Amino acid sequence: MNLLIIGGDERSIALKDILKKNNFNVHSSFLNENEKDVENLNDFDIIILPIPFERESKLNAPFYDKEIKSSYTLEKLKHFKGTIIGGFNKKNEEFFVNENLNFKNILEDENFTLINAIITAEGSIEKLIHESYKSLFESNVCILGYGRIGKALSRRMYSLCNKLTVYNNPSINLTYTKIDNINSHELKYFKDHAPQYNIIINTIPHLIINKEILDIINKDTLILDLSSNPGGVDFSYAQKLEIKVIHYLGVPAKVSKYSSANAIFSFLLKTLK
Repeated sequence: MNLLIIGGDERSIALKDILKKNNFNVHSSFLNENEKDVENLNDFDIIILPIPFERESKLNAPFYDKEIKSSYTLEKLKHFKGTIIGGFNKKNEEFFVNENLNFKNILEDENFTLINAIITAEGSIEKLIHESYKSLFESNVCILGYGRIGKALSRRMYSLCNKLTVYNNPSINLTYTKIDNINSHELKYFKDHAPQYNIIINTIPHLIINKEILDIINKDTLILDLSSNPGGVDFSYAQKLEIKVIHYLGVPAKVSKYSSANAIFSFLLKTLK
């Protein structure tokens, strides 16, 4: 079986190593600085694309020395007869369906997303320890959102913080905070409480920490935004106020590339069954 990895970050590099160690015939394109394009994609049975596949309409290939338009890669995939694996948005999925291509979206796999959330939580705690001017033990912390990452993060931070509060819209997730014995409020009350926190962690992928919020929080507050682009913070206004904001993306690749690559490998094996 022949596999091709196109683009990707540290996880894709680690995955290539894992595949070789497990006796897969694996090649790569646009993964490293000098790797060239592959002419005939149908020489391969499986193509593994990045997670996420694209950033700002460009192939997610941070180590290649040029930008590649994601549309270029999609156009080349039109006549591919094998299986395509990667992290796709709705627009990508529509393309694959319209072109009658066989694809698997790893972002819809519960096991992968759970492992991803756990690694993101661990990496976020490490980041907070390094970036905060206070210890977590002395910090009043809030987490916005209680999805997979919010759950994994709050459960790990619960015993580390002086005080931890979760904000979420009314839903079953808000009920889970009660089950987990974590202090929680509906998101609509965040504005009233915002000034009391010296660490704010956002996991909600739309604008939550706007000018109105930034105007009332303490200027030494640390904001860690874990949400996908374009993020949940008015970054330019925060910069103007000299409030420290870290938009921390792609955490698994930065802190635990082999664990994350193993999760991709497990998904691949499941796909092959």
